[in-house]
Amino acid sequence: MSDTEYALRRETDAARDLIQALRTSGEGDDAELVADTIEGETNLREAIGVALEEIDEWTVLHDGLEAKIARDQTRLSIIDKRVDRVRAAIERALIASELPMPLQLPTATISLSKRKPQAVIDDEALIPARFFTQPEPPAPKLDKKALAAALAEGTLPGAHLDNGSVSLTVRRK
Repeated sequence: MSDTEYALRRETDAARDLIQALRTSGEGDDAELVADTIEGETNLREAIGVALEEIDEWTVLHDGLEAKIARDQTRLSIIDKRVDRVRAAIERALIASELPMPLQLPTATISLSKRKPQAVIDDEALIPARFFTQPEPPAPKLDKKALAAALAEGTLPGAHLDNGSVSLTVRRK
């Protein structure tokens, strides 16, 4: 419990005790008397003021951290894109150089592998209904694995297979 919370609780308890004492004496129905007694006998107003100032400080910190997180997310995205570009450059270099795989380096072992062709959607409306599933909530979802398997056997309207891609694997030592 913070000092602010403790002070607020202590002053609240004191105010409650005063209200109970006023009610016991028969004067607890006079709202003005109760308010004046609480203000004169406790530091509840001041404790509430301090609590509001603390809330303001925490709000400023919260807003600052949110801004920093947003900035850091942007920086992280930039770094991820750089990593992707460098990985693609390594892939292109390995393909062009036709070096034997795996390539042993002092800090890593690198290899290329060919990925299976994937389904490319040209026009989803032309794809036969048998390739759609009905998940919860009811919205048709395309089963891309079944579509790719069917495309491997022949052509279908609305989709085709790409040429496959190359995948770079880096194993660190």
